[in-house]
Amino acid sequence: MKKVLVAGAVLLLVASTAAAQWVFDADFCRVSQPHGVVITPDNKVWIGAYGRTDTMRGVAASVPLIYDLDGNLIMKLRAVNFGGVPDTLWNRCRGVALDKDGNVLYTAFDAVYHINYQTLECMHKIQPKAGASLTEAAMDANGYVYVCTVLGGNPGYIYDSNWELYSYFADTVKTIQRSVLVTPDGKNVFVGAIYAGPNGVRHYYSPDGPEGTYTLVDTIGTIIEGGTVIRNMWAQCLDWDPWGMMWVGTYWDNGPGDFKSWYQLDPNRGWAIVDSLCEPAGNPSQDPNPAPGGKIFSPRGIAFYEKDGVWYALAADFDGNMIKRFKNTNPYTGLVEVVNGTVVSSFGLMQNYPNPFNPTTTIPFTLSKPAFVELKVYDIMGHEVRTLLRQRMGAGEHRVLFDATGLPTGRYFYRLTVDGKVMTKSMTLVK
Repeated sequence: MKKVLVAGAVLLLVASTAAAQWVFDADFCRVSQPHGVVITPDNKVWIGAYGRTDTMRGVAASVPLIYDLDGNLIMKLRAVNFGGVPDTLWNRCRGVALDKDGNVLYTAFDAVYHINYQTLECMHKIQPKAGASLTEAAMDANGYVYVCTVLGGNPGYIYDSNWELYSYFADTVKTIQRSVLVTPDGKNVFVGAIYAGPNGVRHYYSPDGPEGTYTLVDTIGTIIEGGTVIRNMWAQCLDWDPWGMMWVGTYWDNGPGDFKSWYQLDPNRGWAIVDSLCEPAGNPSQDPNPAPGGKIFSPRGIAFYEKDGVWYALAADFDGNMIKRFKNTNPYTGLVEVVNGTVVSSFGLMQNYPNPFNPTTTIPFTLSKPAFVELKVYDIMGHEVRTLLRQRMGAGEHRVLFDATGLPTGRYFYRLTVDGKVMTKSMTLVK
């Protein structure tokens, strides 16, 4: 085990807004106090619940729920096989995330289960401190796992790829939190602080990742001027979207002027708020429950998928006991170009066809002017699987054939980079 110390903190404060483009589509499914949602590479929706979702041997239990993309329940995962012995997931869920390969990190109160999404076998399990409720966990591209306790006063734990305790990103996490995020290189760890005075996303940084010393370098989201909190961002949950943006879910029960929604933050623009989703519903004990339409009480996890050129977001509402679905035909992906004060696109990336496909598909795109172009394909966890183009090309329409022979069934992303600007879409390989 390797131990590191945490240095002092410096606040870096960012405030920016943009008009939301996400619109409410439908109530996806009703779940008792959902506390996390992910979509695995086989397009299954895994939902964890803090509330009771099943009855086993006459006792109410919290078990993982697995749905298809249309909101139909496929199964209740009542137990997993761990080391040849059935292990029940009865404890209340505190978060659900995906590992670097699309497998599930399921936090069942004080333990994190590592579940193979295809076989439903439990590959690993950790319990840092028995009886201490844990946050949603996160994994970097090298297989290191990051997690901490909901209540402050305990370390920020790092486990290696063998799920052995390796290091800490903080000797003591002093806030209250429910989510942990990490960048693929392991250098940046984010903790969503709540009920902590100045709330927000606490950002820990190590230039050497888990091998080095992490420092609390800033708090993202909450606006502070002259030492006074102007607007709090209660970071109830943290999730990445397919374009590398961070989504922060806030809370209904905070100050009148505080952030009350889901917000998309762009790391390439100083964590500026570039989009939002849903409307705050108010007090769940007084207002209609579940909240009507696109209103939400308490965000607790969000997941994204694309179908027929439209992007969808599945958003978990804890106090509303509902997973809600929103849609967007043109989500913010970080690609903007401003000409004379007007936002324009210097290129376009269209949906591949056919989609789903096996094993070949065509990827079309357009250029408004000659540019250096890079077209790459990634798997669901962001690992590069193919470079299709890397050259300068002329203006006009272009089509590139992608042959996925040898790749497994699942969802993939194709990313077009033009003169340093990026646009991404997804496609599905079905064999």
